[in-house]
Amino acid sequence: MWKIWKEEFYKIASRRTVWLGLFLLLAFVSFRLYSECNTYTAVIGGKVLRGWEAIRKDQELTRLYAGDLTLDKISQIYEEYGFFYYDMDDKTRMGNFCNQFITMRFTNYMQTDGNAPEDIHFLEGREWEGHAARLKDSPPRFDYIYGWDDFSEMYITCLIVVFILLIIGLAPIFAEEYQLKTADILRTTRRGKKSGIWMKILAAISFSAILTCGVSAYLAGIYLTAYGTQGLDASAILLTNLTSYYGYCPETILMTFIMIALLGLISSVLLAALVSCISALCKSPFPALVISLAGFLAPVLWVKILAPMQILGATLTRMVSHFMVSMPVYLPVSTGFAFSKEQIVLHLYIALTAGTCGILLGYRRYRNA
Repeated sequence: MWKIWKEEFYKIASRRTVWLGLFLLLAFVSFRLYSECNTYTAVIGGKVLRGWEAIRKDQELTRLYAGDLTLDKISQIYEEYGFFYYDMDDKTRMGNFCNQFITMRFTNYMQTDGNAPEDIHFLEGREWEGHAARLKDSPPRFDYIYGWDDFSEMYITCLIVVFILLIIGLAPIFAEEYQLKTADILRTTRRGKKSGIWMKILAAISFSAILTCGVSAYLAGIYLTAYGTQGLDASAILLTNLTSYYGYCPETILMTFIMIALLGLISSVLLAALVSCISALCKSPFPALVISLAGFLAPVLWVKILAPMQILGATLTRMVSHFMVSMPVYLPVSTGFAFSKEQIVLHLYIALTAGTCGILLGYRRYRNA
């Protein structure tokens, strides 16, 4: 039985398109990170620092202000370093991480050109009151999160690309047998109509899980090499790409990344189950690939375009939306929505149900085709 698993796993792993795409993806991420670190600038004590030295000095400076982010601390950073801006002539970040953080979060910087410090000022009115209230009620823990804010964006981007590569690799798993006219022969063998099918599905799930874990470990490794562990104990709410003030997320950045990695792993298993089902329903690999890609991206179409129109009515639209955000393309970024803990658990139950149904339907279709 395990021989069947090994053969199917090797068949999936031998698809060169998957490995070529993976190599290009990781090469791009590695080169981008190296370039980012190499061109990093910081102004500390009136001196412009560049590259890896700038990162280390910026981290040392931020340690002095690490801890609860209070209004007094924001004022202290401003009085010491002023506002951050970008010098278009020298192509230099005029500031350090600390004053860049307060400038980006608590001023009108995004409404200016970003290169004229005289136009920058603290937010006013309701906008400032909203920020100030959050800091007074439960001040987040501040630390150097520059690299981890970038990591959060790149990690999700890489997961999406990996999922697309997995679809390319897994789409032929059953459909190829139909096309090669070997399905009927395989089903006549002793294990062909029972355990053999389960081993094919298990091989698909195993490959998806291993590849997702491998990519996650690689990305974590290169970012830890570049930025160390500083900032991982800062409040997760400081991340701009993966968290929401109004939804549930773990307290620290480290715990948030662990949660996202687990959701990514669950998503890869769900994806393997659904693609296996679609492959069993199609008679050739190409339709299986097209339908799988369309199904993978369909939740984006729903959430971005159809859901706001509420064409099914408020209640049914909400139900469909919960199903859509339980699918692989959205499940890893659950912390970026205003979902409660109970809603995230609901989405996991939906994912489990959808994956189980996909496996059973694929098994039944291939066995009785």
